[in-house]
Amino acid sequence: MDEKYERGILRISAVFLLAAVLLIPVGYAGIAASPILPVGFAVLAGGLYVAWQRSEEYGVYLSGLWLGPVVAAIVAIAGFVIGASAGELQALGGIVGLVGVFNLILRPVYRAVHYVVAGAVQIGREIQEERSS
Repeated sequence: MDEKYERGILRISAVFLLAAVLLIPVGYAGIAASPILPVGFAVLAGGLYVAWQRSEEYGVYLSGLWLGPVVAAIVAIAGFVIGASAGELQALGGIVGLVGVFNLILRPVYRAVHYVVAGAVQIGREIQEERSS
């Protein structure tokens, strides 16, 4: 699989794991879903985004990390809408973390699908070239 896609898969997993790292301690601390949580997460996302834009040395590592607090803010808004307690917010954070881990576990499946599709496309091109000659 192309390294660009591999980095994208890892970046998506890092985003979801960071969102889980932000949500689980909030729920563990006994803070229920409230309108202030998404604001705090948005401020953190803005700070990470500015750090990514200004950093020359660590820009590669920070490139997608600012999306983690955005995902956490979206989950916190959903938690507020459904009236999630602190434990439920913690559970939502755990589910978000599981999505990130599940994405990492599926990397071999992504590779296999990529090779099958790329091989089929290559065979199709060769057949097309034979027919046109």
